[in-house]
Amino acid sequence: MITIASYLKYIASDYWSLKLYNDYGIKVELDNGVTEGHSIIRQIFNILNPISTSLIKDCGINIIFIRSDMGRNRPFYPNHGYYSGNLIALNENIFHEPDLPDDFIDHRGYFITRPEQTLLHEFGHSYDEHRGNLSLKSDWLKLSGWSEVPQPGLKRLHIQELGAPEIVGEWYYNPEIEDGGFTRFYAKRNPWDDWADSFSFFVADRKNKLPPNKLIYFNKLLKKYY
Repeated sequence: MITIASYLKYIASDYWSLKLYNDYGIKVELDNGVTEGHSIIRQIFNILNPISTSLIKDCGINIIFIRSDMGRNRPFYPNHGYYSGNLIALNENIFHEPDLPDDFIDHRGYFITRPEQTLLHEFGHSYDEHRGNLSLKSDWLKLSGWSEVPQPGLKRLHIQELGAPEIVGEWYYNPEIEDGGFTRFYAKRNPWDDWADSFSFFVADRKNKLPPNKLIYFNKLLKKYY
């Protein structure tokens, strides 16, 4: 039996799905078990809406898949989303608990939500890859002193959270380089996560969270969109 509530939910979901497809050419797919799908799709559209349409399209994403089986989001557990080819998969829980975990909080309170940062981070991975892996070019690597092999003075990220697998950075960075800081801990894993994280903060208009040298880099790289 179709109730008024279920009909309104269908209309809302269909409306925002059509908006995303018509504006960006992006199809949203919901995994079995995903709840409040219409709200999630609306949140996705509202995150992308302030950003240049041409920039979003140039990332090459055609599908956003909302998964119901990725588990609860936690501060140091990378199960919030991932990018693969022309698809971004997102954990539905980041939309139900948008302010958890609390690795985006400072003395002013929350300054970016988990859905916003995760979605734009994955768009950053896509933009990076579609332009020949910009994150592995020398002009980016030098900004934080990235090295694939250990060298004197360089560090590698190590995080061990109770009940979660250990996270070890794949590359080494220079903690002493002037202005070579990071948006957050996750960006210290490797240059491509550093790039995608910086991209997410830049396009979300959290430019004050970027170190000066990376702000200059993205101002130059993305100037045609702004």
